[in-house]
Amino acid sequence: MRRIMGLKTTAALVLLLAAGRAGAAEGEQRVLELGKYYKSAETGLNVTQSAYSDNWRGGDRGSLVWTWNFNGSLESQLNAKTNWLSQLKLAFGQTHQQSGQPGARNWDKPEKSTDLVDLESILRFTLGGYVDPFVSGRLESQFLDASDAHGRNLFLNPLQFKESAGIARQFIGEEERSLLSRLGFTLRQSRRSVYTDTDDSDGLADGTSSEGTTDGGLEFITDYKTRILEEKVAWTAKLGFYQPLFFSGKSDLEAAELAAAGLDPDLADFSTALDIDWENIFSAAITKHLAVNLYLRWAYDRYDNSVKPELGEAGELLNAEAVGAAVRKAGQFKQTLSLGFNYRLF
Repeated sequence: MRRIMGLKTTAALVLLLAAGRAGAAEGEQRVLELGKYYKSAETGLNVTQSAYSDNWRGGDRGSLVWTWNFNGSLESQLNAKTNWLSQLKLAFGQTHQQSGQPGARNWDKPEKSTDLVDLESILRFTLGGYVDPFVSGRLESQFLDASDAHGRNLFLNPLQFKESAGIARQFIGEEERSLLSRLGFTLRQSRRSVYTDTDDSDGLADGTSSEGTTDGGLEFITDYKTRILEEKVAWTAKLGFYQPLFFSGKSDLEAAELAAAGLDPDLADFSTALDIDWENIFSAAITKHLAVNLYLRWAYDRYDNSVKPELGEAGELLNAEAVGAAVRKAGQFKQTLSLGFNYRLF
């Protein structure tokens, strides 16, 4: 717990110090024309490839790694008291690898390396006070769910919807820098589909079943955007804290025979533990269409609340394997560094 609190404190301090430094410097304030839509979108494709003949004796194996990404935003000051901002982040990538011995090389089935679908829309009421009321909606998912043990994929699974309402404050609103913080109450609905396996003559059935969960709690999010290293690198950061106050499946976890299933007896409390998500994107243009991108993300989600516990008549946990896989007792870290083609649409 101390380690987690230390990481939380470090993340918050880094962002606040960066924000303070940005606020100390003078910058041109951004003024939005009423009714005008400000759009921004860029996409990129990064590819790394290597190939060897079948009789190559160096022990090397061919590979192909590709990643596609898209980042876009649409903002408008609809009227003097209403600001609307929508942001969309998409990413998908695969790794193709050769296997086998020299003289008998084959290409394995491609494996997913990057997958992200993130759409958020914020309606902020700019009333001129110290804070602004806001409402927002967010959709999070992935293009392909490859978690099935038999290698079958599901499209846009799981789906997670979030609705939030609370107060927000824009500390920095300049042309090249912005800092917006939000505090509010959030409701979250998750929908997850799973394959239904049967022992028929054809092997595995392709039928699926869906399950849903709901939770809600307090959420604090800070979005920060600036340019660093003599304005050669664009830095976008998002730091979020989410404290669930209830989870629709918690009572089932409390009633389940967790110890008999080989799970932590305190697992029910994991579903209402504090979630942390810290995302950083660094982008530097080398030429007009050639760019370097660094993506860093650290997330702490002790229990994935999109996984619904299923109980039998005697209180046994029917999906103990799925529940156990949903537990994360430590933070998760993701890093990708890419060099490739980048194109600004507008």
